[in-house]
Amino acid sequence: MVTAELAIGILSATMVAVCLAWAINLLVVHTECADAAAQIARAESRGDAPASTQAKGHAPSGADIKVDATGSQVVVTVGVAVSFGHFISVDVSGSATMPKEIQ
Repeated sequence: MVTAELAIGILSATMVAVCLAWAINLLVVHTECADAAAQIARAESRGDAPASTQAKGHAPSGADIKVDATGSQVVVTVGVAVSFGHFISVDVSGSATMPKEIQ
């Protein structure tokens, strides 16, 4: 009897650990998206195209980058879909807003 209960307990603990690791991965990807968005927005607000291109390389692979430079601000959104095998996919995004610098 103890072996069956121990097996269920170990399986449950393993599933909880896997879910926690995936949740931590989501937080890391969100931070990467927000950091890349801030770098891109900073470069775009200065009108620095080479720096903007370089900053876009810091976004997570497969990320969708949207830049809206209308008005007096630059709004950048970086989003990516993070999947948990074939079971679930979560859209994670980060955004940043910077005022345009006067040239």
